[in-house]
Amino acid sequence: MPRGKRLLVTTAALAVGFPAGAAAETRIAYTSLANSSHVAVMKGDGSERAALTSGAVNDVSPAWSPAGTRLVFVRRRANGSDDLLLVNGDGTGLRRLTRTAASEANPLWSPRGGRVAYERGRSFSSFEIVVQKADGTRRRQLTRNSVPDVEPAWSPGGDRIAFTRYARGTNPEIFVTRADGTGMRRLTSNRVEDHHPVWSSQGKIAFVRRGANRSRLLLVNPDGSGLQTLWRRRGIGEAAWSPDGARLAVEVFDGEDSEIFVVRADGGARRQLTDNAVDDFGPVWSPGAGRIAFTRFAARSNDVWSMRSNGRDKRRLAGSGRHEAAFDWATVPSGA
Repeated sequence: MPRGKRLLVTTAALAVGFPAGAAAETRIAYTSLANSSHVAVMKGDGSERAALTSGAVNDVSPAWSPAGTRLVFVRRRANGSDDLLLVNGDGTGLRRLTRTAASEANPLWSPRGGRVAYERGRSFSSFEIVVQKADGTRRRQLTRNSVPDVEPAWSPGGDRIAFTRYARGTNPEIFVTRADGTGMRRLTSNRVEDHHPVWSSQGKIAFVRRGANRSRLLLVNPDGSGLQTLWRRRGIGEAAWSPDGARLAVEVFDGEDSEIFVVRADGGARRQLTDNAVDDFGPVWSPGAGRIAFTRFAARSNDVWSMRSNGRDKRRLAGSGRHEAAFDWATVPSGA
């Protein structure tokens, strides 16, 4: 699914706050668009929905810290320069992480939570990959060239970052760099589009290769070896690894609408999880990999749904007539 579609379907106004003393549980970060968009969270069963931001702002792309205590997100400004902000999981402690004339996008926490990687530029054509500490210090630009570098993905050890480079201006390829910007390595080189890298907990990088008539979901080692095709078919979009690195949830556009599939990383059986005349996209795994949250576009509204990882027990978690979209799912500490 193109990145713009996911950013279009963003957040709403709900009551802020959680009951004190709650046991450890999972919460989904999502957005909901009415006149403005706000970051919101809810329990994994859809209860206790709470807005973390409010007002005449547009807040999108929330991502949980590995500890489940904070979220980083993008605040869109009227002048076109977007900033990164942090907020605690209970809505307190809102603070700005960046304030530049450029725009920041697509923030991702490092596996240990000390750093954030993101895209920065005045326009898509000038986007570069940047890493900084989560307290806003030690900002380092990892790439610096005349083509866009986007879609950063951390390695499980936090020492490297995979990303997409539009190497010929319009032709994306997969690259890997150390987290300090050294040791740049190009993993793919061809005349089709390679993009959307995602790094598994087992050290494999999955990405999508899109040709004129057919797409492929591929795996590759971070040194460029072991290239393997997991799936060939039309319309393969973004993929998300299960926490154990054994499966990928994949959105697929079949020409009429998008559906969600699960693909085994060992090349085994594939399973179609949704099958209907509406768009299902943006799969997000639960921390235990037992369920998948996703966004469904039907009746001119986006809603957040979840289902078991085998496609059963589908539930509508958030639906209010606004456009709501799931972005991340995490375990939060007791009392959060």
